This record gives sequence, C-alpha cells and structure tokens, in this order.
Amino acid sequence: MPLLPITDSLAEWVLRHRADAGGQARGAQLTQALRGAIQQGVLQPTSRLPSTRALADRIGVARNTVVAAYAQLGAEGFVVAGHGSGTFVRPLVQDGVQLPAAVPAAPAAAPPPELSQRGRRYRGDPLHRFWVERPFCPGLFDATLFPQALWNRLMAEGLRHTDAAQLGRGHSGGAPQLRAAIAAHVHATRGVRCTPGQVVLTDGTAQSIALVARLLCDAGDRAWIEDPCYWAAHRALEDLGLVLQPLPLDADGAVVPPAPGGPGAKLAYLTPSHQFPTGVTMSPARRQAWLDHARAHGTVLLEDDYDSEFRYSGAPHPSLQGLDATTGAGNRVIYLGSFSKTMFPGIRLAFAIVPAVLAEVFASAATDYDRDGDQLLQLTMARFMAEGHYAAHVRRLREAFAARREILVQTLLQQVPALVAARPPMRLLGGPRGVHLALSLPAGCDDRAVAADAASRGVTVIPLSSYAVTAPQPGLLLSFAGVPAQQIVARAESLAQVLRGVVPQARTKPGRSST
Repeated sequence: MPLLPITDSLAEWVLRHRADAGGQARGAQLTQALRGAIQQGVLQPTSRLPSTRALADRIGVARNTVVAAYAQLGAEGFVVAGHGSGTFVRPLVQDGVQLPAAVPAAPAAAPPPELSQRGRRYRGDPLHRFWVERPFCPGLFDATLFPQALWNRLMAEGLRHTDAAQLGRGHSGGAPQLRAAIAAHVHATRGVRCTPGQVVLTDGTAQSIALVARLLCDAGDRAWIEDPCYWAAHRALEDLGLVLQPLPLDADGAVVPPAPGGPGAKLAYLTPSHQFPTGVTMSPARRQAWLDHARAHGTVLLEDDYDSEFRYSGAPHPSLQGLDATTGAGNRVIYLGSFSKTMFPGIRLAFAIVPAVLAEVFASAATDYDRDGDQLLQLTMARFMAEGHYAAHVRRLREAFAARREILVQTLLQQVPALVAARPPMRLLGGPRGVHLALSLPAGCDDRAVAADAASRGVTVIPLSSYAVTAPQPGLLLSFAGVPAQQIVARAESLAQVLRGVVPQARTKPGRSST
C-alpha cells in the first residue's frame, strides 16, 4: 500500500532509497528517490509534497538541496509549483494520455502458511456455506425492536462521567455493578442461586465454555455433548483437546449416560431449557437424573441457558443450577448466559456463574486469559438492568417474537400439507419458546440440498446435519426473531414451495427419531 505523502512517511522513503543512487551527489540522490516515489505510486497524482524546509529538516540536508530537487522534478514534468500553495505531483502523461503511476513488480509470492488440521476443519465446516444473513438466518437483529435512543443516552451519560477507574483494567471478573444486576436477574427469572461474586463476565458463550474447560479439564479428558450440538460449544471443547462423547436426544432431552466403567466425564454440555438446535425441553425428571449422575460421577454440568427469556406459554422449568442448589450441595452446575439475543449481537457480553469455591480463580483467569471487557459497556448494561429497562425490553421482545413465531408456524402449516398429515413425514420440533424453529425432514432426505434450494429462493435455513456430532438427522433450522412480521409470510411461502417438493423425493426407509 502506498505511503501517505506526509513529511515523515516520505522522508522514510527517501532515506531508504537514496542509498540506491550511491556515488551521486546528495541532490542527485534526493531527486532520484523522489522521482521513484512518484513513478511507483508512493506519491499519488495531485498529492502535495512537504514543504522544502520540513523535508530538509527531516532527512538532514540543506533546504537548498530540497529546493533544487523540487526544481529538477518540475523541469522534468513530475511536479508543478503553485503560487504560494505548495508543490504538487502532476499526473503522468504520455502522448496526451494520462498514465497511472507505475506499480513495482511484486516479488514472487512465497507459499502461504498451511492451515492446521483444526484450521482446515473450520474452513470446511458446512455452516459457512449456508450462513447468509437474510430471513431466516440465525442471529439477525431487528433494530426497530431495540430502544436505541435510551441506550445512547445511558452510554453518553456514562461517557460524561468516565473516570480513571473505567480506563484501567477493571475488576477481576467484571464490573461489580453488572455482576450484582445479573445475579439478581437470574435469581428472579430462572431461580439461579448465587452471589454477585460467583458471576464472571466474558465476551461470549464460547469464551465462557473455553474458560471452564481450561480450568477444569486437561487434554484427553472426556466431555459429554448433545447430538446435534451448538457449533461453538462443540468446537471450543474439541479445540482444547477434550474427547467428546455424543449424547442422543429423546422427548425428555439429552439422555443420561450409563454409569462409566472407568473415570467419568469431566464435563457435560447441556441446553436443557431449549435444546439447540432441535428445540426439545428437558423434563423435570431428566433434569434430576442428570444432577444425580453428576454428583455420583464428579461431572460438572454446563447449563447453557441461551434463550430462556423467550417462553410464550406455560410455566418455566427451573434451571439446573437452581435445582442443584436447592436439592444438593450446589457445586455440580455452571450456569451460562448471554446478552446477544436479548440486546444486540455485537454486544459481546456474556457470563458464567460458577461455584462459590471457584469464583476467585475463575475471575482471575478470565482477566489474565482474555482481559476485562469494555468497562463503559458493562456499567451501562448494569444501569440498563438496575433501572428496569432490561426487563421491560425483554417483555416487548417476548411479545414481538411470539407474534412472529405464530405467523411463521401458521403459514407453514397452511402451505405444507406434509406437516398436518395423519402421519406427518416432517414435523415442527419443540414448543412455543426460543427464537428459532426446527423442522424435521423425512429419513434419507438431503437437508443440505433442501437448504441450497431455499437459498436459491432468497431464504436462509441451516441444515440440522451441520450441527451433528456423529449421527446426522435431516432437518432445518430457521430463526424468526430478526425478521419483521410483514416479511415473514412471503418468505415462508417461498420456503413452503421447497418443502412441498421434499416428500416425494424422500426414501421410505425408517430413520432415527429427530427428538
């Protein structure tokens, strides 16, 4: 990239290149270096050269030497001097035609670094093929639902009162005000039992998972994960060298593994409130069975409660963490939460709630591994929660998302006969909660081909097989939260055209249950 034509950068160019004209007088060396800067595009046409005095002082020559060099370049047609306005580079012209500045020949490219096995696996992940930000892509943000003016006011007030403490490293584990607000919120809404000191702030759920795995596991340790599983959780645990063992799902959620013959798994990653991606909710009996298993075999349960705020009917099930604290010692569950779905995707603010005995080491490690996050952001979020704005905002989102989900569900049921057949070959999975729908497809169906067909019609759906650990289950994931209600029907009708063509192409071989 060309250097900017300012005094320091041009002086550095001259000092590096005038040695190429060794044996010549200083004036000739300077002229040749400046001529090369113009020919090679370092000094662009119409750009202004530094003053003769400034350049002379910077490269350690007499001002008259620079004056003479500028005059020689003017005589050769490379520059033109204005009357009191400075010296400027002329466009290069040949036979009346303006030519671009010459670009030096690039050296032969060295072979690029080779990706690691982990890098190749990441690059080849099928999610990258289908993740296009349009309806119904996960993670879309509808700015019309966010109280931007209120948030801007709180941020601006925080900026006006910024002090040295906010410019420093901050507190280990995050801003105490936000940790206290989170502890109060999850206790009131999810029955989580903790002190503010047990809350550790991170930049995202994947970072929370990696922090837990770093501190509690060694490479080669075993970890249970749901199958299919949240992509970032799968990759975070695998990249840290854990041996992943998939858990099948049934109508009650992730199946509790049998008693191990040897050492048990160190971790189990679970999404009990709304399994990702299938949408299954773990039953109370299954939750208790998991806690019993964890206590008996020393397993730590990672409870990812990623979208529990969005429940549209019925009473909520208690969190695993709250159930553990009520019926046991309270040390078997680490609760994970995030603000990316309730606030905005770019907020990069999440948290882990760890056992009290581990709170200090987790807070310290979060600071040392990843550094503390944006102090102004954390304090603004703390105020947003403490003043009641967050709860009110979530209520508005819940109403809007419930309406969008209903429009999407009803449109698909009306447009796709296979969904309402006596023995439906495809089904909507999960209940009225969360920010996405999962749709099972007939056994033997190529869900990636279906997703590609939908993409050709301007609709993003993610194949469920992309989230599989070992046993792909054909299906689709589509998120409704970020799609304005007025756009849902038309996009859902486009998707329905694709789905209506699926059933005749499906093989009749029975397949594994999608839940």
